[in-house]
Amino acid sequence: MRETKRRLEAVSLYDHTGIEKHLKQMAEKGWMLEKITSLGWIYRRGEPKYGQFSVTYYPKASEFDPELTEGQQLYQEFTARSGWQFICSSAQMQVFYTEQENPTPIETDPVAQVENIHKAAKKNHLLPYVLYLVIGVLNGVLFVSRLLGDPIGTLASYTQLFTGVVWTMLLFLSAVELVRYFQWYRKATRAAEQGEFTDTPNNRGVQMFVLWTVTLCFAYWIINVMTVGSVMTRWVSILVYGYIIALLLIVNGMKQFLKRRKVSRGTNLTITLIVDFVLAFAMMGAITFGTLRASRNGFFDQDAETYEYHGSTFILYQDQLPLAVEDLLDVEYDGYVRQRRSEESLFLGMLEANQWSRLDDEEGRIHPGLNYTVAVIKAPFLYELCKERLISEKDESANSEIPEGFKRVYLNVDPQPWGAVEAYQLAYQDTGALQRYLICYEDRIVEISFDWEPTAEHKAIVGEKLGGK
Repeated sequence: MRETKRRLEAVSLYDHTGIEKHLKQMAEKGWMLEKITSLGWIYRRGEPKYGQFSVTYYPKASEFDPELTEGQQLYQEFTARSGWQFICSSAQMQVFYTEQENPTPIETDPVAQVENIHKAAKKNHLLPYVLYLVIGVLNGVLFVSRLLGDPIGTLASYTQLFTGVVWTMLLFLSAVELVRYFQWYRKATRAAEQGEFTDTPNNRGVQMFVLWTVTLCFAYWIINVMTVGSVMTRWVSILVYGYIIALLLIVNGMKQFLKRRKVSRGTNLTITLIVDFVLAFAMMGAITFGTLRASRNGFFDQDAETYEYHGSTFILYQDQLPLAVEDLLDVEYDGYVRQRRSEESLFLGMLEANQWSRLDDEEGRIHPGLNYTVAVIKAPFLYELCKERLISEKDESANSEIPEGFKRVYLNVDPQPWGAVEAYQLAYQDTGALQRYLICYEDRIVEISFDWEPTAEHKAIVGEKLGGK
């Protein structure tokens, strides 16, 4: 049976009311708080205890202090005379315990209590959440920009959706923490002037909602990486998350090492920040450089055949395509490159497929190529948005910078040969139609480009292969 337990507590560090209540509940279950670290709160198993906890704040303290300051030691001696036992501290927060039934409160002046909490919160609570709020807003703007610019690519990407949820949750949590803190601070300040204490707000419900939302989305992301992600995606994901964990452990280890060596607060802070900064850039740079180098050397496509052309190495992709040139034309050619890329989320699925002759085969260039994109819309309310976006990407009829007669426009064509609901063909206003089409089916939209003029039979095969029939 374990004698210690480590927990990541969902608490706001200024919420002494909620922390005291939680520690009391844990003690009554036989788990007494032993210490608070950067990696969790550590409890020790023992007999159930039914005493009282008190959480106070010493603003002059820091998590980089090598030991308790003189002021903290004097404060502990004072509280000990009243029967309060010092348990542990974390930066400015101090935890005390007593088994007295009616102990003398440690905090007797509400004005001083509010002032100490506010000074401590400005160091360890408010500033980080302000930074998180700014980061959340900036990343939220970037996500919305990507969504408006490429709704299909964004909504079909489980990675972009996961990061979008994470930044949204960070923005939400930061806003709640800051708003509720300042609401409490204004209320507590007025009450303190009247000699009254005010309980701090408990944001545990919000924090748990954010934690479970991010955890579930992370699990969904991991499943997709392992099941449908490319080899490169898996390797990069492992390296990035390994980098984050290693950075946290190394930086925290450095801070604790310097504290054990009794290095001063300022020196510890400086060295820890330098190590954090240097390692963050060095490790991410190594991951980026290594990924590019490995990709160029074919590490992520070890089973793929390669060929040389003008001094560069190209991969001879031979992916399985749902629709190939051979399905439409009587072509016998072994030099085709066949590449597909697909992504899928709860909202959309996207498949990109390309077939072309290898670059080093001069004679092979006479063989026709084919490329297409299939967007499978799982959420019906996104259908019109995706269709309008795909049309606007190619249709230049509203672009005033291009002279009339030279614009590309989508023309309505007969959807029946495609077995579709709607069909459009891209054309130049003066020079005529191109062999590029946008075909709308009930739950998907296909963009396809031919190197020849497709017949009715070809269109029917496209509908059969890509139309979801």
